[in-house]
Amino acid sequence: MSGVAAPSHLRSMVHLVARGIQARRSGAPLDLAAIPRRKVSAERAGIGIDPGHVQAYAAATNGERIAGFAEGAGAVPPFYCATWETALALQMFAGMEQPLPLGAIVHVSTDLVWARPLRPGDAVRCRVELDRVEPARRGFRMTVLARNWLGAGQLCCQSTSVFQVRTGGTDDPDRAPGRPADRAGPVAPEGGWTELVRWDLSGSAGRRYARVSGDYNPIHLWGLTARPFGFRAPILHGYCIAARAAHSLIEHCLGGDPGALRRMRIAFRAPLPLPATARLLVSDDGPERWFRVAAPVEGLIYAEGTYGGGHEAA
Repeated sequence: MSGVAAPSHLRSMVHLVARGIQARRSGAPLDLAAIPRRKVSAERAGIGIDPGHVQAYAAATNGERIAGFAEGAGAVPPFYCATWETALALQMFAGMEQPLPLGAIVHVSTDLVWARPLRPGDAVRCRVELDRVEPARRGFRMTVLARNWLGAGQLCCQSTSVFQVRTGGTDDPDRAPGRPADRAGPVAPEGGWTELVRWDLSGSAGRRYARVSGDYNPIHLWGLTARPFGFRAPILHGYCIAARAAHSLIEHCLGGDPGALRRMRIAFRAPLPLPATARLLVSDDGPERWFRVAAPVEGLIYAEGTYGGGHEAA
């Protein structure tokens, strides 16, 4: 990227692991009640957006056929901000007064809203904040708010993401992290689903996304590195699933306009192991437009959510 370098995932991850080892050696349990609310944050200004990197990111996330990304003059991909937001979140986690215990960090959900598009060449200021920490099955969950502004102070987008830190448990580690109580909100329609596209994902899909995002979390790379964290195979990054879904929706449902997607909520129901074939399904059977990422076999859902944009955003 041009301008100020984006924050480093690797440096933040190493710091986070080092502090997790520190916490394990001390033996002191994490006191969730003692973690300050909306006071822990990380910020970076002057993050540059390089057109060549935008194209590489689009190619790694099923967006290479969207002309606006390839030309380098249109809006950047909707989830492109995650390439620096994740690093800032890790930096924030690593800098907390109480070190987090060692454990896999699993992406649970993201709710993203766009106010105006970012474009290649823009300089961006990003701030992430810890909103809340809550106990969850086999660990705890952290809700993170992220906002991105242009240099003149215009808010471009904001997201609310939930991450689960897995710290133990005896149930199947490859099951979805969600509980029924975690699925409050709009309910997906039972029928009326149409298959939009299929993705044939290779075993290296996680490593390919890691190269363009900087997110080298070991659960996404190889089976050897994923197994110590409870996964039998590497699993695809949540932000990669979200980006692939967003790009397919833009291409097939929003006229190919790179700035048409104005909001999207995605919840991850089960890890997507690699290699795999996944189907993107859509449904307009109700007041909201739904999408779903599912396995070829009926019944296994990796992620689902709602989206909006196009003519309704005008």
